[in-house]
Amino acid sequence: MPEIKEQSNKGSMIETILNVGSGYFIAFGLNLYFLPYFVDGISDYDIGIALMIGVVYTSISMIRSFTFRRIFNKLTGIRRWL
Repeated sequence: MPEIKEQSNKGSMIETILNVGSGYFIAFGLNLYFLPYFVDGISDYDIGIALMIGVVYTSISMIRSFTFRRIFNKLTGIRRWL
């Protein structure tokens, strides 16, 4: 069984800051370019539109988090500061 290397506290903090920070800018971009297509559904309180918007934001967040986790898992074995 391969040895599991633990990520340092500093590495965890760097990963978290990059993940949350990039999430802010991704969400900001989505707000500018994605939400305007759904103005009518939002103003009508359409539950289907609200669910679809939630699924899109959640999916993008999960993909972003998964990507950062995979990158930092690889870097943990290469760099000592993570």
